[in-house]
Amino acid sequence: MKSDLPFFRTRIDLGMKIIPGLLFLGILIPAVYNAYHGNWSDCCILLTVLLLQQLLFWGIFRSTHYTFETDTLLCRSLMFKRRISYESIRKIEQNTSLYAGLKMSTAFRGIIIHYNKYDELFISPAESERFIALLKERNEGILVN
Repeated sequence: MKSDLPFFRTRIDLGMKIIPGLLFLGILIPAVYNAYHGNWSDCCILLTVLLLQQLLFWGIFRSTHYTFETDTLLCRSLMFKRRISYESIRKIEQNTSLYAGLKMSTAFRGIIIHYNKYDELFISPAESERFIALLKERNEGILVN
């Protein structure tokens, strides 16, 4: 049953909360300026872009999570998902930042999961210590750095 599976929400850093706010202001100010000067078509376009941008960030923040299934770890963000077999996980790097590969994270610092031969995934579970402990239960051969 799905409700019995361990489920982890993503951690959202303050910086990741500030980015949508800055983008909000960066679009709202020109929209108000255009409305003040009577450019209603430009104002409507900017407000539409603003709404879509805010919905995208809200969707990313609400949908990013990690679920421990029977044989795989399911990582999901928006419409993207990645299933990683526990046996294929080789190594976990903790408290890593400035990562350039595949990210399913809403934080600047998180965990890199190395699996298969060359595959990597950057995630940021809210309870990283408990998350790593559950991974170690499912595959005792995982190296943790």
